[in-house]
Amino acid sequence: MKTLTKAIAITTLTLSSIGIASASNVMVPADNYVTSKLCVVASEGNKTKLSKAIKKTGLSKNYVAANVKCNELDIVAFIEQYGTNVEKMNNYLTSGKYNNDTNVANVASR
Repeated sequence: MKTLTKAIAITTLTLSSIGIASASNVMVPADNYVTSKLCVVASEGNKTKLSKAIKKTGLSKNYVAANVKCNELDIVAFIEQYGTNVEKMNNYLTSGKYNNDTNVANVASR
């Protein structure tokens, strides 16, 4: 009986530690500004969700790419640093002008 209890305890601890190790960082907006919410959505890496969020704000995609700041970074740099699906998200925001080789996106030239 002791062996079974030990085996169950070890299995439970192992599975618990796997869950903790795979837990991801969760972004939470610090305020209720629409731009803060856009930053959080952009960092999640879901292009469809970001597109819907931008439409909901009434801002254009070009305006967001050129003017929205997240933690004092432009949104493209913010996604590079904190986001997932970086290339896909930044190509969407910059209309395919994102260059991940040099980490430069020319969004001001539009």
